[in-house]
Amino acid sequence: SDASAAFPDKTVDFTSLEQEIRELYNVVHVFRNATVLATIVMFFVMIMGLIGYVTDEVRRRSKDIAIRKVNGAEASTILRLLSRDILYVAVPSVLIGIVVSYFTGKAWLDQFAETIDMNALYFVGTALVIIALIVVCVVVRAWRIANENPVKSIKVE
Repeated sequence: SDASAAFPDKTVDFTSLEQEIRELYNVVHVFRNATVLATIVMFFVMIMGLIGYVTDEVRRRSKDIAIRKVNGAEASTILRLLSRDILYVAVPSVLIGIVVSYFTGKAWLDQFAETIDMNALYFVGTALVIIALIVVCVVVRAWRIANENPVKSIKVE
């Protein structure tokens, strides 16, 4: 090769810039992968906790729900009531989590020479998806009790 002819007494090794960059940022890729895995695990733990909380809340309030149904409340009103009560806790929690994650991500990106623009709309969209998921979970778990015969709930208590 031309490099061997130019430097006959030296061994010339070539490495690509892409390979050098990949090796340099290997720690970042490992951290990213660990963060994604932790996020997935936390998501499932959150869903399991939410399902348990909603189930317990519905069971605890089944007599109240039955009395509301006897007095003419519709299932949609009961589901809205349960959703609202859970959203009192969920919305501030999600907002705090989104703000903390935004500033943590911004601090993490500050260590790099070139960074991406952290669009706040991604975080707002994520918050809305999480809130929607919470409402769906509440509705799915409370649907049966909101639509069942109120006499059953009162008789069991």
